[in-house]
Amino acid sequence: MFCQKCGKELADTMKFCDSCGASTSAQGNATPPPAPQVNYTQPNYTQGATGTAENKIIYMLAYLGILFFLPLVVTPVTDKGKFHANQGLLLFLTGIVGDIAISIVGGIFNVITYRLFFIGSTLSFLFGIAILALLIIGMVNAYNDKQQPLPVIGKLFTIIK
Repeated sequence: MFCQKCGKELADTMKFCDSCGASTSAQGNATPPPAPQVNYTQPNYTQGATGTAENKIIYMLAYLGILFFLPLVVTPVTDKGKFHANQGLLLFLTGIVGDIAISIVGGIFNVITYRLFFIGSTLSFLFGIAILALLIIGMVNAYNDKQQPLPVIGKLFTIIK
């Protein structure tokens, strides 16, 4: 027999259910009670849907270098996730290409004359400040739930579509 309250299979000699404690004296059925109907629904992934605090944090983390892919993993179907992942990737690539270019220019100035060695380090410092400013702008936009491109580099390419 089966418990009418919780559905556990019981021996015919049991007076009480050992799972929920319900009395089995009024129970005499040989079939389990029908399983409760559970309505499983798919999450509603509409275009541009976000708004949760977790998503804002993920979008903000997208601007921290190699973490640009996080919105693509967490919210792969949303426009905002793709937007912030793309902006983070642009910032990451700009930092890499800019550092390489500044290293080459600084090396050339260093070879030409030893007295101009500070040009490379000064350019590198200024470039780092610019990348940091873009990073902060992107994170603030993500926190405020805005899809505003980064200044200068934000509209150059759309790598992630």
